[in-house]
Order: sequence, then C-alpha cells, then structure tokens
Amino acid sequence: MDFHHMKDEFEIHKLAEQYADAANRVDVALFRSLWTADAEWIIGPPISRQFVGLDNVVAAFEHLLGSWDFFVQLSTSAHITVHGPTATANFYVNEIARGWPDGTNSNFNLARYTDALVKVDDRWRFQKRDYRVLYLDQTPLTGTAFRAE
Repeated sequence: MDFHHMKDEFEIHKLAEQYADAANRVDVALFRSLWTADAEWIIGPPISRQFVGLDNVVAAFEHLLGSWDFFVQLSTSAHITVHGPTATANFYVNEIARGWPDGTNSNFNLARYTDALVKVDDRWRFQKRDYRVLYLDQTPLTGTAFRAE
C-alpha cells in the first residue's frame, strides 16, 4: 500500500468521524459539507426513507436529529476500498438516543453504513450512504441527559 492510498483511507476515516461529530452536535453546516451535490441518503427499517439531493439530505438531517432530547453516534470499525477518485466503505456505528426526557421514544442500536464516496476538489465526500440497523433496543432510557454547550 502506497502513501496516497493510506492518505485516502485516513481522509475517509476522518470524513466518517466528522459525520458522527456533526450528528452529535446537530451541526448542519458541517453535515452539509460532507456530501456531494447529488447526495443520496437511504435509511432502512424501521424508518425506511430515502432522500436524494443535498438539500433534501440536509433537511432530513435537521428534522431527524433535531427531534432528540439527546443523541450520540459512535463510529467504530470500517472497511474501505479506494479506486482512484472513488471509494466504497462500510462503517459500523453505535447510537444512543432519547426523544423525550421521560425515557419514552428511546433508541439504542448498532448499525452499518454502506457508502459510495467521491473525491471532489481534492476532498472526499459522501455521494451515497445506506444506513441499516443491525440491532435495535427501544427500552426506555431514564437516565439524565446533559446538553453539550
């Protein structure tokens, strides 16, 4: 593996970490910057929705993540394959979320993103993210949530 290939893999890992950070902080500007103009975001069951075009992807992000009392996504292992200016990747994530302070509408899951990526202006961007829940537990989370300032 040469330097450029290792650099591409590092930058794609960084992109996934920025995605998790944007989700955790509901940072719309950062989230938008991670996608191509022709972005596609597929969210499998139990949501089962597809969003096409950058503006639609960003609007879905704002709606979905803005509704949680708290939300944390932890990006874990990955498999990345680089093909010049394009790449594919699988990222595994753990998410913990709660919709209302009384613990109802809680969500603990393990999921996988299957991604198509493109290098645009020397920066990697998500062109397509296909999100599939692998395990879901909706037992009420009754602990205390602290908002990050």
